Amino acid sequence: MANFPSFTPTARRYTPGVYPQKTFRTLSGVTVRRTFGNSPYGAQLELEYGNIPDATVDAFLNHYHSQTASNSRFRLSDNVTAGMSSALTAEVTSYTADRGNLRWEYEKPPQVQSVRPGIYTVTITLLGEIRNTTTDDA
Repeated sequence: MANFPSFTPTARRYTPGVYPQKTFRTLSGVTVRRTFGNSPYGAQLELEYGNIPDATVDAFLNHYHSQTASNSRFRLSDNVTAGMSSALTAEVTSYTADRGNLRWEYEKPPQVQSVRPGIYTVTITLLGEIRNTTTDDA
């Protein structure tokens, strides 16, 4: 399992996952919602890297191609959460500090914008899912 490239983003947008729930409506109109599990799924992390050189763009694209071609998930490097509070870092990296089974995958290809020759802005959207660490970390 390859870690995400170790660069610090210039901006982040995090959306926590949702709990698996099902809503039932009775014939009389009463709504009942059941939660099936104690862990959220489908977290989203959007990372923006501004004013970066060619080599950094290449690192992101190479990681995207290698991970997506093999349908592999990955952990985030410490630089991705640099500057965030310890509580938010724990949320982003594992949902809870005592459970490290959150793995990330690309939701869509990285978006590369040319700012000027040799300088780019890259936006990456990742999807976080809870995985079985005995099989996914092989």
